Formats: sequence, C-alpha cells, structure tokens
Amino acid sequence: MPLFAVHSPGRREQLADALAAGPFSRALSLAIDLSGLGLARLKDRLAVAGAPVSTTTLSYWRTGRTRPERPESLRAVTVLEDVLGLPAGSLTGLLARPDGGPSPAGLVHWERLWGPRNGVVPVLNSFDAADDPALVVLSLHESLHVRADRSLARLRVREVVRAAAEPVQAKVVTLRGCVAGTPPRLVATRYCVPGRTEVLPEQGFLISELVLSRSLAEGETAILEYEFEYTDGVPDTSYDRRFRHPVAEHLQEVHFDPDALPSSCHAFRLESPDGPERESAEVVVSPVVPAHVFRTGVAPGILGMRWSWPAR
Repeated sequence: MPLFAVHSPGRREQLADALAAGPFSRALSLAIDLSGLGLARLKDRLAVAGAPVSTTTLSYWRTGRTRPERPESLRAVTVLEDVLGLPAGSLTGLLARPDGGPSPAGLVHWERLWGPRNGVVPVLNSFDAADDPALVVLSLHESLHVRADRSLARLRVREVVRAAAEPVQAKVVTLRGCVAGTPPRLVATRYCVPGRTEVLPEQGFLISELVLSRSLAEGETAILEYEFEYTDGVPDTSYDRRFRHPVAEHLQEVHFDPDALPSSCHAFRLESPDGPERESAEVVVSPVVPAHVFRTGVAPGILGMRWSWPAR
C-alpha cells in the first residue's frame, strides 16, 4: 500500500494532480510530506538501495532549486518512486517532459547551452560539481589573448564565488578548442587545484574540476584563477562563455596583437547555440587597450565576441 494512503483525501488529490500535471518539485515535495519520512530517512533508504543522494540534494529537488539530470540522479528518482509508494515512472515521467524548461533560480540545462546531441553534455552531467548550484559566481573576469597569426593563444580567468548552501569545495570549467582533435590545456591555477579532468580530443573539449584548498561554509567567498593554453594554431574569429547560472558581473576582454588588429568586432548574446544573435553591439578595437565588454546582472545563456579580419 502506498505510504501516503493514510492521509486525508485532499492531500492525496493534490499529489495526484501534481503527478499528472507537474512540476516535478511539487510532486516530490507532496509525496515526501505524505510519506511521513524525513530527508535523513530518505537518504538512508536510497543509500541501502545503492542510489546515494545527499539530504541537501533531496532538499534542492523538492524545492525546485535543481532537477535530477545525471544518470545516477535519475536512478535515485526511480528508487524514490518505490520508497514513497508512487506508481513506477510517475516522477521520472515529469522529468522527461520536453516542456520542462529551465530550473528555478535561473538554472538552465546543459543541453540548452551545448545542444542536446553534443557529446560534452553526458560528460558534464557525470561531474557532481557540474550539477551543484551551491557555488554562486559573483564576478567573472576573463582575458583572451590572440596571436599575430590570428590564432588564439591563451585564456586567463579570475572568478569570485560564494557558497550559497552547505560546505562546497569545487566547480567545473569547460573550454573548447578551435578545431576538433586539438583541445586546450589547463596550464596554471591559483587558489585552487585541478581535480578530475576529462579530455574529449575528437571534439576538442577539456573539462576540469577545480578544487578549493578547503570547503566553504554558507556565505563564504573565494577566488579562483586559472589559465588555458590553445595549441591548434588555427586562425579564429570568435569566443564565447556559456552561463548556466546568473552572474552578478562579467568582464570579457580580447587582447589582439597591436600589429594584427581585426577590422571590426562586436559583442553578442545567444540563448542557445543555434539561436539568433541578440543584444549585438559594436566593440572598440584599439592597439593600446583590449577590446572588452562589461555586463552586470548576467542571465543564463551564451555571451561572446566575434570579429572580422582584414583581407591580406
């Protein structure tokens, strides 16, 4: 018998409606409340079933702060259906709906930023830190350097982050090279060290977990600095940064060689890789200062700069 059957018909009807119409977070929250099980007991039962999930993650799921996306998380939802006495597929079916849209708190899915068939998405979803919104980016400053031969040389990044929930210690960064077969290299870090790193040479991707020297308590801030080196030597005409979470401020610089300046440069925003460019604006190109764009209140999406080279 379902665990929630002992409660009032009104609550059961609310759960039935939520299982039929969603969203996932409401259905899960009602099911947990009606089961009489606390998050700690649910965590223990999931662990016994071989599908461990932290109480913080369970709390995020039921409040809508995040949605289960990784294969391990989806398996845990299947176990939750059994533990909570729900029909098989009732919760996972809500997650599978194509109109699920962005998660609350401004979080969007990796598929929107990279495309649903991009091979980098399942790798990103396999990183625990990639699915955790607890490390909020307050400020992001990135500096891209372009060689005189028009190829990308290096990318230097400085982030200020704040822990928004339980102690958190890592975040995941991703960079794609200009051509397949030649991914960038992570060559330097400061105030953090590389953890798990995955290279996708066929697609030119590098994905790395950056680990802070210690866990941050809720509300604490930290600085991360890291540098990538491009090695393909191929001339390029654009660079972008993909934001899964809102960011308070973002400074994007492109340093061109003074003897090899582009003929034009503009900033753009995309909602998805195949979407039209939005918020397009001309960017000044000068031999003495970098081309740059400063933004505040950045919403999730793709922000970048594109430039054109003069004919040789």
